[in-house]
Amino acid sequence: MKFTGNYHAHTRASDGHAEISDYVPRAKELGLDAFAITDHSFFSAARHMTEEKFAAQERQIAALEGCGVKILHGVEGNILNGQGTLDVPDDIIRRCDILIAGYHRFVALSKIYDAREFIMVNGFGSRSMKNKLFDVNTEAFVKVIERYPVDVIAHIGHRTPLDFRQVGRAAKAQGVYIELNAKHIFDTAGIDDGMDALLDEGVNFIIGTDAHRVKKLGDFDGLKKFIKKHDIPADRIFGVDGNAPVFKDKSQWKPTV
Repeated sequence: MKFTGNYHAHTRASDGHAEISDYVPRAKELGLDAFAITDHSFFSAARHMTEEKFAAQERQIAALEGCGVKILHGVEGNILNGQGTLDVPDDIIRRCDILIAGYHRFVALSKIYDAREFIMVNGFGSRSMKNKLFDVNTEAFVKVIERYPVDVIAHIGHRTPLDFRQVGRAAKAQGVYIELNAKHIFDTAGIDDGMDALLDEGVNFIIGTDAHRVKKLGDFDGLKKFIKKHDIPADRIFGVDGNAPVFKDKSQWKPTV
């Protein structure tokens, strides 16, 4: 199995330690056909995406056209509450090649007064406290998948107990990839625990190392072990052996109530 794509990486536009151009030589060294820049979204605490940063990245990627590897541009959006609200402006969504959604605990709570329990309990509560949000978390992920043109669910189960089967069923129905995230692949109560259900539901998977530094773009060792452990069929993994994902055309997307 050869890794030929990596669809989750960060730059200094959020909490990464590299520029887009820094990843190009490493991607070519690894033999990647494509990689995606997906910095943390607009409500993330401290370092996060802005309209100005997103526009600058668009210009940077355009200047790198013909560099020998395909560079996709997107955002890693934060799921903010049980209603499945994503913190990516509509106009930015329409400009994304790839839209990732996931839970993160470091968001600006001053902007989301109605979501403190969802963010704080999942992010900092005890295991028993988090388990009380099991149904809320499940509904949040399903609603995000159904309401937005999401391409990828990132590090599913990370800090958020949920029904993998129900979320996997929604992902399959909406053509959403479930990420095999190198950084969180063996998290306690994460995707490792939910793989049987996800495989049963027929979901497709996508490679993402969640790189914050250039060297992490090729952090595939843990993914190899995980894929072997769960005997995931290669034809259901996008980003290996030239199996390229197809992302949604979001250019005409309009939000629904």
